[in-house]
Amino acid sequence: MIGITAVMSATPGNGDTLVAEMKKIAAEVVKEAGNHCYLVHQSVDDADTVLIYEQYTDQDAIVAHQENMKALGGGLKGLLAGRPDVKLFTLES
Repeated sequence: MIGITAVMSATPGNGDTLVAEMKKIAAEVVKEAGNHCYLVHQSVDDADTVLIYEQYTDQDAIVAHQENMKALGGGLKGLLAGRPDVKLFTLES
């Protein structure tokens, strides 16, 4: 099992819009083969900071997800202040 975190910064004042777009994406991502969860979080301290937590069965599922995100991510244009900070983790317990 592989976990992924992605911390995103919205352009100023667009945190709620980014969350809304990510929820739409989440509804599609959870249908992907090998996806176990795709959770959208918004910082309680900074509404323009969004964290995504994802889990996938294996690397093949992540590759398929990345291809799908190319189609799903169109609504994010203009909402991100920069590239997401993405980290991968292996499940240990």
